[in-house]
Amino acid sequence: MSAAMRAPAAETPNVSPEAGPAGPPPRRRFAFARRLLAPVLSPVANYARRYLQATVEHELRQTQHHLNALSGELHATQARLDHTQTLLHLVLQQQQVSAAAMQSMTAQLARIEPATQRIETRGDQAYGELAALPALFGPRFDELEIKQRPLIHYDAESTAIRMRDGYVMAPTALPTFVTMLANATSKGLEPGTSDVLRRLVQPGMVVADVGANIGMLTLVMAWATGPGGRVISFEPEAVPRSNLEKMKHLNGLSWVEVRDQAVGEKAGQLTFHVSDIIGHSSLYALPENEGSREIQVEVVRLDDVAPAKRMDVVKIDVEGAELDVLAGMKGVIAKNPDLAIVAEFGPEHLKRVGQTPVQWFKAFADAGFKAYIIDEATSAAEPTSAKAAAKVVSANIAFVRAGGDAEKRLLKR
Repeated sequence: MSAAMRAPAAETPNVSPEAGPAGPPPRRRFAFARRLLAPVLSPVANYARRYLQATVEHELRQTQHHLNALSGELHATQARLDHTQTLLHLVLQQQQVSAAAMQSMTAQLARIEPATQRIETRGDQAYGELAALPALFGPRFDELEIKQRPLIHYDAESTAIRMRDGYVMAPTALPTFVTMLANATSKGLEPGTSDVLRRLVQPGMVVADVGANIGMLTLVMAWATGPGGRVISFEPEAVPRSNLEKMKHLNGLSWVEVRDQAVGEKAGQLTFHVSDIIGHSSLYALPENEGSREIQVEVVRLDDVAPAKRMDVVKIDVEGAELDVLAGMKGVIAKNPDLAIVAEFGPEHLKRVGQTPVQWFKAFADAGFKAYIIDEATSAAEPTSAKAAAKVVSANIAFVRAGGDAEKRLLKR
């Protein structure tokens, strides 16, 4: 069969007999409408397309503009961050440098501080030394000024000698004794004891000088206690007592009472042994090789003559009769808990009167006193005992109650 004949058969649809007639394809349905409307709709479509495209492009340009602005801000922010980082780095470097400098300065200060302290210490020492100069040179100038004064022939019997606290009188008939006083320091023949009495005696006190001799220590105690106090000086020997009286009047010591009595354990009349050596006279017999004469003297007890039994300081120099004086002042000791006693200790004197150093010290200890030996060169007072003191030829011993105010004054330098 030819192709022309087969073609119609191929184009004939294979449809069911019950199906209705088939409609034209969709494209063919609207083809006419499209051709009719195409000239009108095509410009509209182009316009719509261009409008929409322009809007999108505008939006895109706006978005690009914003992106560019954000990018600029990001660049500026990055630049600021970089600058800040640089500044932080510089600050960190400066802190490190500062820390290193601080460490260096601390190390230098650590090295400088000891030197500064040494300088300050030396400065304080130098200032202290300068401040001490007046105290060092002042007394020396005073000493020179006092000791360069000439001896004064007070009257036919007495020579006046200038001492630290005033004039003392010495018997002109005893040139050796006058020379000794003239050559002594302005504190006298017992300078350490003078200083100790100045520490012990306070203004207004009542004090006793038992065995006052010419009154060198009476003068010291009188100026220490002052006009408001009272000094009772006992001297049974006529020549030194006469000079004691003159010393009192010359220096205007109206509060000093001079008594021509000896002091002992019992009141009464006793033989007094007057030595050719001034200051060696005693109620006890003197050595055979020491010239002496005997006189009768009145003996009193301190308990009987102390005003209302008040006594603050008692100085005793009686050539071996110290324990007799102590025995006659039990009431004074009992009534004056802060009493101080300064007594001469002489092993040879004790041997002469039949006593031992142990007995002597024990008597004071039994009365409640602690013993201190006085250094005449330095004025120091150190604790002592019978065994230690027995080695000395002669010394003054200060007796005070342990822990009392008198002990504190004694040890104050």
